[in-house]
Amino acid sequence: MHMKKDSTNTAFNYKKRVYTFLVMILTGIGINSSVFAQGFTDQTRALYIMDISKYVEWPEEVMKKSDYFTIGVLTNKEELFYELDAIAKNRKTIQGKEIRLLFFRDINMIEPTRVLYVNKNEEYKIDKVLEKIKGSYTLLMGEGFEFRESMMNFVVLNDSPRFEVNESLLNSEGMTVKPIFLAQAVKSREDWQELFKVTEVELVEEKIITEEQRKQIAELDLEIEQQKKLIAAQIARLDSLNTAIEQKQSSLKSKEKVLQKYLVEIRSQKKLMADMSMEIERIKVEKKEMERMLGESRQELDQNIARNSELADQIKIQLKEIEKQKLITYFVSVFLLLMIGMVYVVYVNYRNKKKANIALEEKNALITRQKEEIKQQRDVAEMQRDQIAYQKKHITDSIEYAKRIQAAILPSLELFSDKLDHFVLYKPRDIVSGDFYWVNEMDNRLIIIAADCTGHGVPGAFMSMLGVSLLNEIVNNKGLYHPDEILNALREDIISSLKQVEGGSDVKDGMDMTVCTLDYKTDTLEFAGANNPLILFQDGELIQVKADKMPVAVHDRMDKFSLHKLKIKKGDTFYTFSDGFVDQFGGPQQKKYLSKNFRELLSGIQDKSMLEQGKLIDAEFENWRTELEQVDDVTIIGVRY
Repeated sequence: MHMKKDSTNTAFNYKKRVYTFLVMILTGIGINSSVFAQGFTDQTRALYIMDISKYVEWPEEVMKKSDYFTIGVLTNKEELFYELDAIAKNRKTIQGKEIRLLFFRDINMIEPTRVLYVNKNEEYKIDKVLEKIKGSYTLLMGEGFEFRESMMNFVVLNDSPRFEVNESLLNSEGMTVKPIFLAQAVKSREDWQELFKVTEVELVEEKIITEEQRKQIAELDLEIEQQKKLIAAQIARLDSLNTAIEQKQSSLKSKEKVLQKYLVEIRSQKKLMADMSMEIERIKVEKKEMERMLGESRQELDQNIARNSELADQIKIQLKEIEKQKLITYFVSVFLLLMIGMVYVVYVNYRNKKKANIALEEKNALITRQKEEIKQQRDVAEMQRDQIAYQKKHITDSIEYAKRIQAAILPSLELFSDKLDHFVLYKPRDIVSGDFYWVNEMDNRLIIIAADCTGHGVPGAFMSMLGVSLLNEIVNNKGLYHPDEILNALREDIISSLKQVEGGSDVKDGMDMTVCTLDYKTDTLEFAGANNPLILFQDGELIQVKADKMPVAVHDRMDKFSLHKLKIKKGDTFYTFSDGFVDQFGGPQQKKYLSKNFRELLSGIQDKSMLEQGKLIDAEFENWRTELEQVDDVTIIGVRY
């Protein structure tokens, strides 16, 4: 939504500049050919080049050969190229084709292009340029050359930017200019005086139309703002739903792990119970066998008793017959011995059965006790599982809430100027982070800070919140903006807040930090660092600015922090960061990434936009650590001036 609103504002400013351009053309009188480029700026030149390109017509077969509308600049200065690039990002196309810009420092470097700009003040020879582009259907836009030397020539009329057209030269190269546009070109002082009278009424009508368009744009801005609020609400709702889903997924995974553990324990208990059941079945079989044997013994005993009864009857009869015989004593003795033997056998069987029943009862009681113990252990395990799950959820919810608080106190990335191409890579190791970044704008200065607090997780998050709070006080209330002054003041406030005593404090908490102040007026970058350095790329060369070897806290060394001042220009890039990236273990040998490899990584991506650089650095970090745990919080800020 911000991008759409910016595009609408750009369109309005563009219409306003076009209207101003027409007013300057129609109100000019005469040409002062001895004064060139006095009324032009790089922004005016870029706007003229873009606008005039719409009114020139090329042969249809030439336009079909390429998918791009190319605009070349022959110059040793880069400022005009950057202005053209800024306008091209908003307009996107000319005559239905995507805009592509080309930069030439020398005439011999010129390639075929639809439009080519050259300035006489840079001592380029117009005849050599025309010879170089001859037959390539290239529109030559010059500045400061003599009348009708170039196809189109930018001049200054009464300190106002103007242009004149050499239609015959332009037609000879196969191009034509729309009549409505050709009428605006400089011809003579008399032509312009007459043109001013004819178009005065049209300008009044144009003013009325412009005012109506302004009202329409204002209404569109209001509608866009409403859509922006609606989309922001939808995004907030989606973020809330995503957070809830992630929490539920995490809870389900934890419960799944606990259930897997209990399933293993239950399988073990089931196996033990199965073994016990088999033992009980074996005992039951033995018991049945003993009962069978006891029944057989009883039958034999009954049979013996029956036989003994018959034998006794016979003995009685014989005793009556042979009462006087000595054998009666023998038979009686034998009978008594048999009776004693049978009684002994019955007693032994009864004693063995009783012992077996006692052993069986003891085993049954043992199995019952083991079942009760298993049930009690299961109940205790379930209770402990539920208690641990509740405690984990409570702790996780508290840390997640702390994450929202920490995110709320971090500054918005919108504080970065729209003119700055940048990225911020912010990867906490845990839910909350001990790293933080801080951005603020004062007058024409932009203050950028990357900090690494002692520890990570919840302790580091407390230190980061303290650091943000103290920085707001130091910069916003005290008005300090020089990096060394900010670090010195912050160290004093941290020592005071944590009640640290120099040379004897047990509290060693503090932070490593880089502070950069970018001054737009003077094109100056000021830097001061506590342990962490600054990396600057200027003209393709890597410059590392070392930091002071002491933290923002009580330390053996308590010197004032050093201030470094660097002159920078358009296209320079600089980086501030914590040590989380270079200290990460990974790679084939699971070693640290190291600062050397980090500098080589930055050197290899300088041709990319800052947003693409941030994505490439993040991908390199994940590929390096693979399955290893992240060892520390990671914060990297990259800015292209």
